[in-house]
Amino acid sequence: AGETSSNITVTGALLGDYVMVGAPYDLQGIIATGYVSATDTVNIRIQNETTGTIDLVSATWSVRVIRG
Repeated sequence: AGETSSNITVTGALLGDYVMVGAPYDLQGIIATGYVSATDTVNIRIQNETTGTIDLVSATWSVRVIRG
């Protein structure tokens, strides 16, 4: 099971750029991936690969885009 964030505006982000994601807490086995989905737009995908239910609280994540 997984979830994708709403669009995050990152001015200057281009397709092919690298995205680093900083979670504000222990991800407890969840995989977090950031990607540029369109010019100036980044999304974060979290994927639960554990066998358990994980409840992540609402928080502010950090995103850094590096030119590819």
